[in-house]
Amino acid sequence: MGILAVYDTVGIQNYIFSSNKMAENVGASKLVADIFKETLPKVISEETGEELFYWKEHAAEALSDKLTVEVIFQGGGNAYVKFIDKGSSKAGDLFQSVTREFLTQVSLEARGVGIAVAAIETDFSDTYKSDFKKLNDRLALAKGSLNIPVFAGNQPITKQSGRTGLPVSVVDRRYNNDEFLSRDQELKRKKYDKYKMKAQIEIENFDDLAFDEGVDSLIAIIHADGNNMGRRIIDYMEKFKTYNEAVPEIRRLSKKIDECYGVARENTISAFKEEYARYLLAQKKKYPGKSFNEKTPILELIGDGDDTTIIICGRFAIDFAKNLLLEIEKTKEDNKPFPNDKPTACAGVVIFNKNYPFSEAYKLVEELCSSAKKPSRDNEGSYLDFHLHYSGGVSGLKKLRKLMYEVDGKTILRRPWCVSKDMENETPNFKWFEESILKIADMPHNKIKAIRNAIGAGDKAAKLAVNQLRGLKLPEFALEPDEKRSSYAALFDILEMLDCYVNLLSKGGKST
Repeated sequence: MGILAVYDTVGIQNYIFSSNKMAENVGASKLVADIFKETLPKVISEETGEELFYWKEHAAEALSDKLTVEVIFQGGGNAYVKFIDKGSSKAGDLFQSVTREFLTQVSLEARGVGIAVAAIETDFSDTYKSDFKKLNDRLALAKGSLNIPVFAGNQPITKQSGRTGLPVSVVDRRYNNDEFLSRDQELKRKKYDKYKMKAQIEIENFDDLAFDEGVDSLIAIIHADGNNMGRRIIDYMEKFKTYNEAVPEIRRLSKKIDECYGVARENTISAFKEEYARYLLAQKKKYPGKSFNEKTPILELIGDGDDTTIIICGRFAIDFAKNLLLEIEKTKEDNKPFPNDKPTACAGVVIFNKNYPFSEAYKLVEELCSSAKKPSRDNEGSYLDFHLHYSGGVSGLKKLRKLMYEVDGKTILRRPWCVSKDMENETPNFKWFEESILKIADMPHNKIKAIRNAIGAGDKAAKLAVNQLRGLKLPEFALEPDEKRSSYAALFDILEMLDCYVNLLSKGGKST
């Protein structure tokens, strides 16, 4: 007999996004990524005396009969591991020693991240389906009862970190401003320093994401996620019953998901860097003497499987998100995770002032991504939702939209927008948004502002303002009969975003 175990991360959002220091956000995300990619394999190797085993290098293989402990596959913040009896080594003892050491290392390297653990006994034969169902049921119970360890607070003789409340372990003097850091802050910043050097990152802080220094203070978070990935994996794996059949397939599938969405991220970021260099040069020629950001204002925060989080200069965010979704859909047949099934994703974009709490902005972008996914349940396509956060108020997306964008019981927003090219007849489609925002950019700013404000006062006021344009033609849009939505909602979406939208990757030029 053997043991099938699963290790699942808990509390990573709070761990990564609790700080308003970019180095700590990025460093924390990289520490979390290494939990299963690096830490777990090394612990297994040290506890068993066997060579380091990375499952991706054996993605086409079934379970090894030579390894007593083997990572079956890893992704989405969890890892499934096989433990078997071999000679004097007993599966139960190996499970206990590996788990104990692994949890110890996580608490030392990424304190604040919880690990839920569940395990069952199995002979790893023809019980794959029933084993994974039983194991995941146990994992759900373990996650529900997990208490993330809280480390001891300050004693009267210790100095306290102003942001974490934990004892100070080091003083950071890199920015000519002594900062007293707790141990977890120190670990995050050290990890960022290593990542920055390895990846040749130019960005030091949120100020480096602004384009027009001293003027442009808007930054953005983009969060994209594959559509119905959990259901698709379950449906695809339904036909496999034995471990010999299932393990090579789930490994292949997990690797393909990483490659499909990872290549799309890399291609979109690479294209952005090239186009930004051209855009920067053009702006310098247009406005000689002005100071613009020489550093490419983009940084990948999370890139794990189909999960993507990017921080970027606010004016480029919506266009980048749209092109990322299209790049995912362009995946070649050989690289698709599911044969003959177009990969899709949805994305949320929140644009906000750099001084706004980063953790609150991330909560908003997660809600925006969830909002974008709603129409994708009925229409298998990629959708994009966005929000321009004017105020410093902290609130959920639903409440914000009710307070700011509902007039006479109707919303004045038309988002989310469908971006899929093979769904251009879908209403509303981003192609109309993109074309219309460029057409309207040349209109007098006072007229644009008047129409936008009029829509915010209701359909009657909007109709009156449109009728008074006197020769200025607005983009045509469908007056959809909808009791809950303004007839001018699509128009409002482009009017609101006009001042903070540049379609850089679409090569259509600047909108303002």
